[in-house]
Amino acid sequence: MRIILNLITLALQGIITLIALVAIYMIFVLLDYQGGIDAFVGTILFQPIIGGLISTVTIGICLLIGLPIRINYRINTWWTKRVWLSIFNVFIGLSLLILSLLPSLREIITTSTEDDGFIQREIPNTALAITGWFLTGFSLLHLFPPYKFRIWTENMIKKVYNGES
Repeated sequence: MRIILNLITLALQGIITLIALVAIYMIFVLLDYQGGIDAFVGTILFQPIIGGLISTVTIGICLLIGLPIRINYRINTWWTKRVWLSIFNVFIGLSLLILSLLPSLREIITTSTEDDGFIQREIPNTALAITGWFLTGFSLLHLFPPYKFRIWTENMIKKVYNGES
């Protein structure tokens, strides 16, 4: 019974994290949109697919890093009793993503054009964006329901499963 609840929780955490990360990715894509029909087609058709792939890889990495939270009972209990920690880290991650977009923190890169020219472009701060991306992904993926709610749910399911009212 506990395994089923853990799998349902993991599936919900993964879906919520995937949706949030793809949304963040698409916001960054739209902020970088330069115009033109070819860029529009790429933005509409291909960027959501690329965002989904990058988000899936991020979820895999965060799941691997956070495996002790899921496997070790003591760490899991400690983490789930402190739901505020995950919520706080989500806000920190989103704040870092927003900070990476500030004009004073943006980075300038030089790119080549089709006619062998060079263009300087401003991009979001890479270090802040990557840190915010992974912190947001990790925190959303490991945002468990509160400990007391989990225990109550397990007890209710056991009662229903055993035929008690």
